[in-house]
Amino acid sequence: MNKRKKVECWHINENPTDLVYENLIKLLCNHSDTFYFITRKELTYDEQVITSFAPYMIKTYETKKWAFTETTGPDATVYVIEVNDATCALLLKYANSLYDWVAPVLPEDLTFMKNNFSWFSCTTHEEAATFLIRSAYYKKRILAVEGLQLEQIE
Repeated sequence: MNKRKKVECWHINENPTDLVYENLIKLLCNHSDTFYFITRKELTYDEQVITSFAPYMIKTYETKKWAFTETTGPDATVYVIEVNDATCALLLKYANSLYDWVAPVLPEDLTFMKNNFSWFSCTTHEEAATFLIRSAYYKKRILAVEGLQLEQIE
């Protein structure tokens, strides 16, 4: 019998800024293989920001559905990026808070993956960010981020 691990859902209640944002990004980078962000055709972005991630892009694709979002409008472009010291530094360079990742400057909806599992997703326009946790190890790590305001969703 195949037993599936229970997934706990933890919502961030307050926009992580400054040192809390920095520690959150470092945690996500240290425990993820890849991350992605999206752009939408009807919005504008600073192309220099997207270009700075280009050397680390694994793939891009068009879709109407990603993380916790589905659009009825034009497809979004998803940029899948490898996690490494350089990309982590770029995430810290361009933003001072999680919800800075929004048009018209930055791409949107940061999502971090580990072993093809989206364990952190952010829907920027809604100011919603969620961890999906399958192990006590990761739960301990997210709860240890000082100043990160979390609430478990049942």
